Amino acid sequence: MKIPAQAALNSADFTRTLRRLIVPNSMTPEDVSVPGNWANVFSKVKVDDEVIVVPEDRTWRLHLLVVETGIGIVRTALLHAIDLTKVTAKQPAVEQPGNITDDAPEPPDGYTVNFAPAHKWRAMTSDPHMVVSKDHRTRAEAVAAAVAHSKKASGLAA
Repeated sequence: MKIPAQAALNSADFTRTLRRLIVPNSMTPEDVSVPGNWANVFSKVKVDDEVIVVPEDRTWRLHLLVVETGIGIVRTALLHAIDLTKVTAKQPAVEQPGNITDDAPEPPDGYTVNFAPAHKWRAMTSDPHMVVSKDHRTRAEAVAAAVAHSKKASGLAA
C-alpha cells in the first residue's frame, strides 16, 4: 500500500528541534516530569520537540519528547534516562600489551607470544616463524595455546 499523496513531506517536515535545558542541582528527574514545572518555557517548545535536560553538576541526563503543550504546561515522554554517577568505562574487548603483569606465564621454549592488531594475541613458533594460534583475547590464552601446540608437536598430547 502506498502512502497517500496528501501526506507528502514538506522541507519543514524533515526538521526537528532539539533543545538542551540546564536545570539547578536541586531539581530531580522526577521534578522535570511535572508538567507545571515548565511554566516559564512552555511558549518556546512545540509538540515533537526533543529536550535534553541536564543539571548543572551533570549527575544525570534525560532525553524527553514533548507530547503536549498548553498554557503554562508541557507534557513530555521519557525517551532515555541515565545516571551519570554510575556510568563506568567500557572494558576493552582485548587485553592490551601495556597491561601485562611481571608474573605473567611465559610461553615454552621455541615459541613467542605477541600482540598484533589484526590477529589480537597470537602464539608463534620461533624457527620457522609461523603463527600456530591467533585471535586470543588475553595473553594467557595465547600462552596456553602455545603450550598445547608444543605438547602436540612433541607427541606428548593424547
